Amino acid sequence: MFGRILVAFDGSPPARRALHAAIEVAGRFHAAVTIAFVRRAGAGPTDTVLESLVPLADEGKALGTVVEETRAQALAQGASSVESIVLEGDVVESLLGAIERIRPDLVVVGSRGLSRGQRIFQVSVSSDLVNRAPCPVLVVRGGRGHPARTPGAEAAPTARKTP
Repeated sequence: MFGRILVAFDGSPPARRALHAAIEVAGRFHAAVTIAFVRRAGAGPTDTVLESLVPLADEGKALGTVVEETRAQALAQGASSVESIVLEGDVVESLLGAIERIRPDLVVVGSRGLSRGQRIFQVSVSSDLVNRAPCPVLVVRGGRGHPARTPGAEAAPTARKTP
């Protein structure tokens, strides 16, 4: 069903949750995963190298390290292959261009959980992709009240008292 999966990744917590979900789906379907990182328009080649070396805020690992660890984890969980691509420009337009070229069976993105008011003033990448992508888009929510699951981790059973 899902032979090729494209996941948008920028290092943020929502993108990390999306990446973990993409790995889990890829493992179940033995799918190929493409991790897409979009950098701002006009950035030079040196910026790409620096972006891959600068630690991400949450865990202090560089983007390149996170991508390599993710590649190993995805392959260990059954993904057929993992590649990463760097896109440039507007996030939504760049991702739509990649979708057109790669033709994934599924796109996975994180959701920042913007309110209706915030969506008026800020672009919601996930909403825009859901409305414009020619393939299914999985939006992975998270944050308060929705803890991220580690791929492969099962929920602990809840104990019940019997009368």
